[in-house]
Amino acid sequence: MIKVSINNKIEIFEIDCTVQQAIDVLGYKSGAMLGVAVNQIFVSKDNWTETLLKEGDKMDILNPMSGG
Repeated sequence: MIKVSINNKIEIFEIDCTVQQAIDVLGYKSGAMLGVAVNQIFVSKDNWTETLLKEGDKMDILNPMSGG
């Protein structure tokens, strides 16, 4: 079990998971345009399935809004 801060809220996962798995579990829409950073380092969408979250990581998920 690991604890990860996601958008300043502690989330607990039963097993180690990737950025993509965390996004899926949290209910973000598949294909949504999201920006993700882990420990303040941008993670390209191409790397979401390979980037493993660790105990104590801080993940920020940004959902850009259009408009002016």
